[in-house]
Amino acid sequence: MAVRASFTDEVKAELANVQPARSCCQQAELAALAEALVGSPDGTPVTLRIPRNAVARKVVHLAKVAGGRVETVRKGATEKRPSYRLRLTLPAGRGSVDSCCARATLRGAFLARGLLGNPADAYHLELALPENGATLVAAAAARTGIPLKSTTRRGRTVFYLKGAEPISRLLGLMGANRAVMRFENDRILRDMRSQANRRTNGETANLDKRLRAALQQREAVRRLQARDARLQTLAPALREIAELRLAHPRAGLKELAELAQVSKSAVANRLRRLVVQANRNGLID
Repeated sequence: MAVRASFTDEVKAELANVQPARSCCQQAELAALAEALVGSPDGTPVTLRIPRNAVARKVVHLAKVAGGRVETVRKGATEKRPSYRLRLTLPAGRGSVDSCCARATLRGAFLARGLLGNPADAYHLELALPENGATLVAAAAARTGIPLKSTTRRGRTVFYLKGAEPISRLLGLMGANRAVMRFENDRILRDMRSQANRRTNGETANLDKRLRAALQQREAVRRLQARDARLQTLAPALREIAELRLAHPRAGLKELAELAQVSKSAVANRLRRLVVQANRNGLID
């Protein structure tokens, strides 16, 4: 049985097919990808371990077109989800300060270390980078206005985003347009479910409140009736509503108002007077 790809896998598969056209962007994306995996490179050949076929292919392509050199490519022994070990010499350039290179930098870092929660469940994106591999990402986020927050976890610098709006914006900047559409669709469905749940909870709470009030009113009438079986001591208007409450213990104010042919406020006032009278006489707590 095939395992459904996670949302992170879907986003990375889409980003792996985004090929930057400018040489500066190619250098920026490759530099960010390498820095996110092994930290800031020192100019010597670096070895990158990449768990996805599409990303490994992109690294090889970027290295060739950006002026680097691929030394070796080795495939891991596991066939179910193979990894790839690439040894390559990076190009001398690391991109420009233009916004296009900032987007390429964020894309490369996400391909290397990105993790994105399913938008149907949670709005959370993070990049867990080596402690000495966060420079390019921090600068790129500042240039694009992405409000990345950071923390430290087990010796790594973790950049993260929470909230639908900034995550959707970052996906769009990186070029994951299909992911943005999926993200927004799941976001709308999630908001609709939340609204429906809130409405249901509110209706349930109102029903519980109405039933509790009805039970209290019926108990007050029963205690008054225990002293006066025919409720003759009550005013005619109160006696009428007391008898209606006994006959319709779960009815709401609107139903009682229709039966008594008076307004809802009049029914509410009479029921309140019945409870007050029972309390004044010490018949109920």
